[in-house]
Amino acid sequence: MKKFEIIFAACLAIALIAPSGCSENVQAKTTAKPAAKDKVKTPPKTLTLDLPKGVKMKLVLIPAGEFMMGGKFSPAESAKKFGGKDIHYASEHPRHKVTISKPFYIGVFELTQAQWETVMDSKPYDGKMVTKIGPDLPASWMQWREAIEYCDKLSKKIERKVALPTEAQWEYACRAGSETAFCYGDDPKKIGEYGWLGSNMIDNQKNKTYARKGGLRKPNAWGLYDMHGNVWEWCRDWYSKDFYASGKKVDPVCDKEAKTVVARGGSWYNDPIHLRSAARNSWTGPKYRHYNYGFRVIVEVE
Repeated sequence: MKKFEIIFAACLAIALIAPSGCSENVQAKTTAKPAAKDKVKTPPKTLTLDLPKGVKMKLVLIPAGEFMMGGKFSPAESAKKFGGKDIHYASEHPRHKVTISKPFYIGVFELTQAQWETVMDSKPYDGKMVTKIGPDLPASWMQWREAIEYCDKLSKKIERKVALPTEAQWEYACRAGSETAFCYGDDPKKIGEYGWLGSNMIDNQKNKTYARKGGLRKPNAWGLYDMHGNVWEWCRDWYSKDFYASGKKVDPVCDKEAKTVVARGGSWYNDPIHLRSAARNSWTGPKYRHYNYGFRVIVEVE
């Protein structure tokens, strides 16, 4: 009998204690603070690269987003507004929505001679026609393959990914939120306020026909200078006339080797038709070298 009473008392004690213990466990779970979530770092709006020999390069952050890539007007309408023939505008169609999925940094100015020389230790433009020498002047006479090589070497020196912009990244950055022919609107008569081109550059004084230092004309809404004019800017893409119809719509890049590569923006030698945001230079090969060809770089966000 005593053995039974002892067992009964023990069971009763366990029954009385158990609810209290469960209650404490529930209380502990509800009052515990949740683990702090990792904060998403917002990248700085600008980036300054320290190149060899004290040379610097300033870049600006371009946000991820969507835009309409290609010509706003039909080829016939464009020819009427800006000159040329319908066929000159065909490669800008079909106009299509493109997504740039990641932010990136892009040079505020076109690559300068000082920025080229400190990495490559050469002067392809030295002694060449219609070219002025100076550390802050654009590095012209650039081949596409040389621009790729520059990006590879700079990447190793600063231990960050440096590249030419894709054609989509370039147009997205040039437009800076606009859907017009130029970053500011559709009127070609105002283009001289934003870039160097034939109408405000070429005259009878030979010493005036050369690419100008960046920052002398108005920037676009994202703070980029000379996206219209001054020197043609190489892009990463090989040229394909069908790429707009068949390419990806998210971060597109044409990496299929072809006879020609893409350059954008027009130059100081060209008319407004070539300076439009959608204009594609499709006639130059990767080894082409001329006085009005240069580039600017992009840097991936870490």
